[in-house]
Amino acid sequence: MRLFESMLSHSNDSNSKNVNSGWDNMERKDSMEKLPKPVYYIESPNDDTVLIGINVTIEHNIQNNDKLSKISWYDTSHERSMLASETNQKDDYFEFKRIEQEGGGEYFFTPINLDIYNEKVKQYLAAGSDFNNEEDLIEAFLSTTEDEV
Repeated sequence: MRLFESMLSHSNDSNSKNVNSGWDNMERKDSMEKLPKPVYYIESPNDDTVLIGINVTIEHNIQNNDKLSKISWYDTSHERSMLASETNQKDDYFEFKRIEQEGGGEYFFTPINLDIYNEKVKQYLAAGSDFNNEEDLIEAFLSTTEDEV
């Protein structure tokens, strides 16, 4: 169950269709942002491989008048990137709709806290540690990126 209401508009806009060339061939727009919190819990009804997002960035680009966004994050073991046809951010929460060519689906990002960690994350981690406070929890997740460049 998502921790916040869905904010995406699910229009059948042609801008989200017929994206047939790669991200590297896109016209670049100077629009890169980083989500405000360092660590997020990620849910997707279509993708059970997502769980944690660390240092999430969003790069907005345009190709043939189609607006696409590249969502990137580190998930404690490797970097992930996905192309989105729709994005929405409200306060510290974020969601996106992945392009159909990459499998589609919706992704919901909620800032991690101790309750979310204990209820929804800890049991899926090989070394699911106990934490006394949120600062230690965040620091532990951020430490998994120290070897990354």
